[in-house]
Amino acid sequence: MNSILSDWLSSLKQYFQMSLFLSSPAKLPHSPAPVLITVLAYIAVGELLLGDQRNLLSITIQIGIEVLILFCISFIALKFTQKPQRLVQTVSALIGVSLIVSVVSLVIMSVLPDSGDAEQLNPLVVNINLLLLFWNLAVISLIFKRAFGVRTIVAGFIALNYFVFYEFLLLNFF
Repeated sequence: MNSILSDWLSSLKQYFQMSLFLSSPAKLPHSPAPVLITVLAYIAVGELLLGDQRNLLSITIQIGIEVLILFCISFIALKFTQKPQRLVQTVSALIGVSLIVSVVSLVIMSVLPDSGDAEQLNPLVVNINLLLLFWNLAVISLIFKRAFGVRTIVAGFIALNYFVFYEFLLLNFF
């Protein structure tokens, strides 16, 4: 149990460094146990972020869909680039940086002024959300680049298409 917790804490450090563009998925453990803990932590943060808008089951399903899409993209790309041994680390990195971005979002949103009127969007909140989105996509793109061994433009294209597909699913089913 201590080794699993130690691996997860080590992974958490790497997720943070990856979110700052300072590390790569190769530095993560090959074990699936930290990935599971990261998914559970991501669900908990998702509940804190969206709990007043959605129920826990809906949040869990959304995160499950996100993880499934990222897993499928990683599996296919790593199979295509003949690097399937990188799958656990790649999926761990993708989920981990999403966790870090969500925690940062939670902190930022907690200090921003509440827009009392739901009809009127606060431009500051919109701009910060866009900044967080671009940051997340840039980190995901870098992970794809390093894990798949593809050019930056290809990694960016994959990341953007992942985001569009994921949002399309959310808009149509949630």
